[in-house]
Amino acid sequence: MNSKRTMQVGDIFASPLPMNKYGAVKVMDIIDRSYLLGITSYMDKQIPTIDSKEVHQALITESIIDDSKKPLYEWVDGRIPKELIFIGNTPLTKEEQGIESNIYAGHWSEECAMQVYYEWRRQTDPEGFALEIQKEDEALALKNSIRKPKKMMDDQVFWGIISLLDWDKEDEEAIVEPAIKELATFTAWKIRHFEETLSYKLFLLDTEEHAKEMGEYRFSQQDQHFSPDLFLYARCAVVARGKEVFEDVLSNPSKMIKDTEFETLLSLSSKAYYLKMGKEFEYESGCSYEAFSNKEGWSNTL
Repeated sequence: MNSKRTMQVGDIFASPLPMNKYGAVKVMDIIDRSYLLGITSYMDKQIPTIDSKEVHQALITESIIDDSKKPLYEWVDGRIPKELIFIGNTPLTKEEQGIESNIYAGHWSEECAMQVYYEWRRQTDPEGFALEIQKEDEALALKNSIRKPKKMMDDQVFWGIISLLDWDKEDEEAIVEPAIKELATFTAWKIRHFEETLSYKLFLLDTEEHAKEMGEYRFSQQDQHFSPDLFLYARCAVVARGKEVFEDVLSNPSKMIKDTEFETLLSLSSKAYYLKMGKEFEYESGCSYEAFSNKEGWSNTL
């Protein structure tokens, strides 16, 4: 629902909340594809406007460590969710300029203003809220547990489809088009098997050693500019280059392709499925390709 094409510091977005309510966040800083968000104190059943008083007030939260109270600012990565609603832009105040935060909240999601809802629940229904958080934590722990891949596509067939990527083209959509058309000739289940295979290969590349070799934005425990999303897209570039490159990089992280992304590879299954079935692709792979999912590959960090 947002109509912004270029993100700017000072942009304010409404975010849907449970119980048909809305919250709001403000963009405080931008570094590459990472955004520092300030959670505002707005929460109501009406979509806020730029004139709503609370969208200009930071949400004050209580630390569970030392009980101190302070505004909440956190970094997110990725594209702005389509569910967010752009309501306007206001310049940063003197107090807002130069704000820093070492809190990383992961991929930018439609729930980016959820903290204001949590604060409201904490005050109005503390017992029910505590039980709800406990259930969410249990569900998250289950989701993050190491899982095994489901049924995968025959490796030779998988790499045969990947080999159809047309690198003579410059546009990424044109590059993947032949592979999409070929995958669409398979059954719906085979398309799922392809997605499972792709996810697993990206999962195998999800290691700290590979992240340290991805180029300018490589992983470093002393550097806060590492982007999990860019690391995912860099792993996509490795798989997209075919079996020999993938196996070479997998066994030797120092050969990781530097400063190269190919995010479009992630859409191959969904586009083939839509071409085949005429409806959206819904599938959850056994192994997640998101960064830090490979616990063994990040055993020295996690």
